[in-house]
Amino acid sequence: MIPLIRLEGVDVAVDGMTILRDLRWSLREREHWAVLGGNGSGKSTFLKFIRGEIAPAPGGAGRRVYGFDGKEQFTAVGIKERIALVSPELQTRCLTQEWNRTALQVIHSGFSGGDYVYRRLTQEQLKHARRIVKLLGVSDLVPRNAQELSTGELRKVLIARALAGSPQILVCDEVCDGLDAASRENLLSALNQVARTGTQLLLTTHRNEELIPAITHRLWFEGGRIVESGSLAAGCADRKAVPTKAMVKTELSEEKGVVKAGRLSDARTLIQIRRADVFLNERRVLRDINLEIKSGEHWAVLGPNGAGKSTLLKLILGDVHPALGGRVRRFEFTPKNTIWELKRRIGFISPELQSNYRDAVTGLQAIASGYFSSIGLMLKPSRRQMTEAARLARELGLGGLVEKSILQMSYGEFRRILLARALVQRPDLLICDEPFDGLDAGGRQEIAGTLEAAARSGTSLVLVTHHAADLPACLTHIIELMRGRVVFQDVMARHAHWRRRGKKNCQASS
Repeated sequence: MIPLIRLEGVDVAVDGMTILRDLRWSLREREHWAVLGGNGSGKSTFLKFIRGEIAPAPGGAGRRVYGFDGKEQFTAVGIKERIALVSPELQTRCLTQEWNRTALQVIHSGFSGGDYVYRRLTQEQLKHARRIVKLLGVSDLVPRNAQELSTGELRKVLIARALAGSPQILVCDEVCDGLDAASRENLLSALNQVARTGTQLLLTTHRNEELIPAITHRLWFEGGRIVESGSLAAGCADRKAVPTKAMVKTELSEEKGVVKAGRLSDARTLIQIRRADVFLNERRVLRDINLEIKSGEHWAVLGPNGAGKSTLLKLILGDVHPALGGRVRRFEFTPKNTIWELKRRIGFISPELQSNYRDAVTGLQAIASGYFSSIGLMLKPSRRQMTEAARLARELGLGGLVEKSILQMSYGEFRRILLARALVQRPDLLICDEPFDGLDAGGRQEIAGTLEAAARSGTSLVLVTHHAADLPACLTHIIELMRGRVVFQDVMARHAHWRRRGKKNCQASS
């Protein structure tokens, strides 16, 4: 039987730059592949190419051949109906739609493959959608506005949307990013069940613990080339995850039983929140929040999807405001201070911010945009600002990225640029919403090293993550949210079980 997909020496170019070279690979029925490799190796481009979203590089002698229904096809016509893709780009598009849609409408749009529901669904389609909703455990999300869901909640809705069209192949690009531990377990279990029903999987991940039992083959990319391809049963070369520098430091801190918080008695208050409720579209998202962050403190913000973590970060930033009776004091500011003065004192990085950058600016220009808290360069930086931005880029080892267009960067490369953007004004407080998501082990190590260096230089950290193994060793305090309420808040040193959990997860993934 002919392969469903066959690549014969194909090159792939994006914006005139060759990203993938000499691809030779085939996908046969009942195979489920893990597509692996570091940031910038070409995995996401490969997935888009397989689905027909990108054509082979012009002038090449290679071929991309589809063999669905036992017939060879050399174009991508009709292929998207057979191959569903869930990716960070799809999530961005959903968030930037001008029309508001419920999560259920997003799921129903999967039957047509477009962004909206264009015709009345049949009773069978409605039943199929209900089965998928139950399988993925998103029943409580379906009536809500999709653009108000957390990153993890929307990710599960988009998986449900992809399955609505009953694809022959489901392509998942880092689908566990943004999910809490329970949601990751449920989603991976559901994907494993999907594989057993006959839908074939192509799955990318940077974490070995997310490789589900259904995976039968592994494809490894380095520098835009396939360097390993074969059956897991046949014994591919062992490429285990390498523990990050932050993880090693965490283990040393555990062994010594020390987490230094500095001389907090001499610390000044950076952020003080009292009795704060936050409503979004008449729905209470945060309830009775009380929090004080002082200089020299570094906070981990934990909790499941939908707990209110990202909203708490926006409350600190001043992007949302407490209801009547609540109060937020930021630094020594008074109501006379502007939001722009606040932004100069607080650096910020998040997947949402990353998705909003779509202009072809260089890495250095993106870093310099941090002076204006803008998406892209709305104003022209001064010579001094550009010099300082270039100096910071050198300090962080960004080298060749400063002149590169952000549109040509991998997800992990651009994440490092945005962290430099957040640090360019040497802020008093750095807020990081899931800074490690989408990064390989080396990328997580680099980000963790940068965060620890920022902490040593006097910048306080507030960090959200769903992976205990990613917690930097410099963190001093922990706050946990559940359904918009604070259920736990204390000094990290008194609760080493969080670090032991991280260490255990790190060892399991390696």
